Amino acid sequence: MVSLIAATSASTGAARGTPSLWEQLLTQASDAFFYTPHIFMAFASMALAAAIVAAFWIVHGLGRAGEKARQSLRASALRKAKDHRALVLVGKFEGINAQGARDEVMAAIEAHFGDFAFNAPVQVESFPAKLPVVPQKAHPEKLRRVAVDAADVMESCAGEVIIWGSQGLLSDKVDLRIVSFPGFNRPPEMHSLEVRLTRGKLGEGLEQAVAYAVARRARPVLNRPQDYKPEKLQPIVEALDRLVERPPAGLTEQGQLELIGDFASGALSLGERGGQTLWLEKALDARRRYLDKVDRASDAGAWGSAQQEVGRALAALGEREGARDKLEEAVAILKLSLDALRATDSLQSAEVANRALSRAEQALQQRRKVGLRWPV
Repeated sequence: MVSLIAATSASTGAARGTPSLWEQLLTQASDAFFYTPHIFMAFASMALAAAIVAAFWIVHGLGRAGEKARQSLRASALRKAKDHRALVLVGKFEGINAQGARDEVMAAIEAHFGDFAFNAPVQVESFPAKLPVVPQKAHPEKLRRVAVDAADVMESCAGEVIIWGSQGLLSDKVDLRIVSFPGFNRPPEMHSLEVRLTRGKLGEGLEQAVAYAVARRARPVLNRPQDYKPEKLQPIVEALDRLVERPPAGLTEQGQLELIGDFASGALSLGERGGQTLWLEKALDARRRYLDKVDRASDAGAWGSAQQEVGRALAALGEREGARDKLEEAVAILKLSLDALRATDSLQSAEVANRALSRAEQALQQRRKVGLRWPV
């Protein structure tokens, strides 16, 4: 076939006098095909591979352009419709049951967000953004880049939190990633949460745990519980108390530690500000459970902050009960926590520990004077 085309082209070129470039190429191709077929096929294979690669990148580029266009349109619509509600974006999920897992997470946030945010209304919206679910032990720079990309998505939509995740191929585990909009001049941080589905559903307590993980980043409360009135804070602490007393099956240890730590802070705040002694006892118990799983060497800041709260709870109990032994223990623990916090960047926690230590030492001194007058 090639020789026939070449012959025809050659005869035509001869009739015209001088062969064209196309005719010369055909002639050379036919000669190469017959005399060096292996070389001809090698070049033909490379040309075909180059064409396939070029076609792939063209299609890929068109797909990316279409995805960016969809994201831009969606972001514009969400920004225009933004109101007083907290806007939670739910990105794409990966895995076989990705849509089912995504629907479960969205339903949990819609149902229980207000339980942990003073009954604040929430707007949960799906968003066509596919963010990688990188392991928490990945390189910090890789984690930072993903968090920055997530923050860019939130900024385009005027959202407060974005959550996305993946489900294992042959597993019921759902690995979630959460990023909240960073404060002024602060880099965004990415947080992880793992849950397990039961027959494709979030089990008892897991819906509340997922909702709380999102609410604490959209509407932070228990990181500064002293800023809120006890009567407003108490329903949130009570809701967390139920999750701490009956830990949800399928929640990882990291998720349970977050619940325990936040509950302890809230319960301590309620107890210190005139609440029932029961709240102080609950805070003390929760913080001791927390410390059983936190190592000073690996996280000195968290360890020191937890010890500070243990000391504060003991000091408050010692003052109310007139218990000298608890006051002495509180002073010793607060000194230990202060040493640990001064070696970290937790300046605020160190200041809180210092004030609590001064108060505990004063209470202990008064108690010792009472003991000298009326031995107990």
